[in-house]
Amino acid sequence: MIISGKDKGQIGTVTRVLAKEGKVVIVDDTPRKDKDGNDLAPRPLNRAIKHTKGNPTPLDPNPVGGRIEIALPIALSKVALVNADGQPTRVRIQKNEDGTKTRIAVKGGQPIPEPERAAAK
Repeated sequence: MIISGKDKGQIGTVTRVLAKEGKVVIVDDTPRKDKDGNDLAPRPLNRAIKHTKGNPTPLDPNPVGGRIEIALPIALSKVALVNADGQPTRVRIQKNEDGTKTRIAVKGGQPIPEPERAAAK
C-alpha cells in the first residue's frame, strides 16, 4: 500500500525491487477490461506517460505511435506492507521454538507468508 503521495491508499503488487536505490515498482492488482471486454495489462501505480512517435523501420514500415504508461520507482519509505485486514502495518520478526523465524504483522499479530521470489538471472 502506498502511504503518501498522489497514489496514497492504493494497493498493488511489487514487481521489481531496486535495492541499491531503496525503491520499488508497484502495479495495480485490480483486473481491468477494455470496452470490448478484453483483459488489459496491469496499470502501474506511480506512472508517467511517454509520448511516442511512430518511427518507420525496414522491419515495421507502419508503426503506431501514441501514449505509453511507464512504471516509475517509488521510495520504500512511502510503501507499507498490508496485513490480512487490508491495513498498512510494520513487520516484526518472531523466533519460534525450533529456531526458525516468522514474520508477524505489528497490527493484528497475524503471520505474514514469505513472498514469492523470482528466479535469479
